[in-house]
Amino acid sequence: MRRAKMQEGCIGGALRGRFPIMKKIAIFAAAFALILLLTKIANQIPPDPPPGTAFSLKAQHVVQCSQDEITLVDGHQTATHLVKDESWPECSVFQKDDVLDFYLSRGAKTHFLSFEKTVWWRKAM
Repeated sequence: MRRAKMQEGCIGGALRGRFPIMKKIAIFAAAFALILLLTKIANQIPPDPPPGTAFSLKAQHVVQCSQDEITLVDGHQTATHLVKDESWPECSVFQKDDVLDFYLSRGAKTHFLSFEKTVWWRKAM
């Protein structure tokens, strides 16, 4: 009987010694999984764009252009009216039949960054 108790004590003692290590590993794994989950959630929520954020309007026709305003129409006949700042080129640059991609920036007025002719495959869209 003494041997059975002694062996039982050794086995129990060996398990008791390992339990804190397993507990620490489990806590570490749970903390790591929580950090990964929070990072994934944080990356899915886009921040609000600050003023001056760039955007583009693709495959646009210039319908109306003046010194202070411009109206663009896309292939679906959706009109976009923009108030221009001093960065825009002269209206004579835009030809009636040209399909253009505009790269702009937001602000109190729309800031002009650049434009280019639309690629052929985007015109069909």
